[in-house]
Parts: sequence; C-alpha cells; structure tokens
Amino acid sequence: MNIKKPYVICHMLGSVDGRIKQDIWEFRDHHKYFEETAEKIQADAWLVGRVTMEEFSSKKKYLIDAEVDSVPKEDFVADTQAKTYAVVIDPLGKCFWDSNMVSTEYVIEVLTEGVASGYLEHLRKKNVSYIFAGKNDLDLDLVLRKLYLLFNIKTVRIDGGGHVNGSFLNAGLIDEFSLVLAPVADGTIGSPTVFEAQEGYENRRATQFSIKSVERIYDDFLWIRYLVIKEAVKR
Repeated sequence: MNIKKPYVICHMLGSVDGRIKQDIWEFRDHHKYFEETAEKIQADAWLVGRVTMEEFSSKKKYLIDAEVDSVPKEDFVADTQAKTYAVVIDPLGKCFWDSNMVSTEYVIEVLTEGVASGYLEHLRKKNVSYIFAGKNDLDLDLVLRKLYLLFNIKTVRIDGGGHVNGSFLNAGLIDEFSLVLAPVADGTIGSPTVFEAQEGYENRRATQFSIKSVERIYDDFLWIRYLVIKEAVKR
C-alpha cells in the first residue's frame, strides 16, 4: 500500500557561515527572528530532536519502573481530535512529560523498539502519543508515513537541531528549506551547523536548491525559502 508522506519544510536561523545561534552573536530578542517567521509557515506539526525538545519537556526527575509488565511495542494514538502537534525524535525515550501538550500542540514521541516498557507506561499515563519507527535505528521515511496515516499530518516543519536536520537531508526527505540568514559570521571551529549529516564525503552528493522567495526582514536579516531539487537528490 502506497502511504502518503507529509510535505517537509526545514526552518532554521543561521549565520552567513552556516552556524546555529550561539551567545557570541549577541542579538537582542534572538528568539523572535526564528519564531515570528516560523509562525508564518503553515504546518500541522513541528518536529525537533530530543536535545531541543528537552527545553520544553518536564524538568522533574521521573523514575522508570524497571519491574513494570512488558508494554507492547505498538503505536499509541492518544488524542484523535488534535489539530496541531509537536513531534520529538527520541529513540530511547529521554524526554519526560507533565502533560501531553507543548503550548497548544499535542506531543508525539518517535521511538525505537529499544525503549523501556516503564517509559511507555509513563507516556500512557500522561496520554502522550508515540510511534515506533525501527528496532534499533529510526527509519525516517516510515516516521513521516506514520505521521500522515495516524495523525493526518500533511505538512511538517522541522525546527532542528543540526543532527535532525542532517538526518532528514541525508535521507532525501526535505522538500523545502526556510532559512533566516542572520547578518553575522560566527567563525567558531567545530560549532554546530544548520545541517550535520555525516563526516567525510564518501559517495554522498550535496543537496541542491532553487529559490522560492527572498525577503529582507528586521533591517539586515534575509528570509530565504528554497525548494529542494529532487532530481539532484536522486542522481
């Protein structure tokens, strides 16, 4: 059966040398440059990695019951009435939750089968939806198809970080790249970049884009939206 996938837009704030925001940029109200543009992108869900989501998840120290009966490694859809979602790539279940929402979005955890049953019990108690997308490693194509099939998510906005962006880029699953280009050069060797795919070149080809739109914002920032050239990805 040919299950559809959501349209995927990666949205990031980056420096002219491709770095992700650091304190040395010294921008006042730096969150607005990312968030105000993100709000203009219509999407059914935003997706981030575990490290980024820990900014929004519980700060409490939840204990996992190692003696809990085995919970089936099956997808769990907690709320079918939700309209918008916050999706976290969290293979081993590191994020904990006080409720099943982040702001106005309902949480979806993306897990591997290596996650502990006690963690699944925690998610069920908090009514947090979760899906499985691999035994030990995540199949990102499967992630997208399940988001469409189980939650009717037709557009996903990926908000990083660099490793999550790079994983989707490397898998050829990004349709559009939205970049808020900050008028700053970071120059820090080894600091995180917008896309962290893999070390070395090997047989991987660079992803090519065509410009969809360019807008000057906040005086000296540029908001550039690119479409991925799919033929170049497949070559």
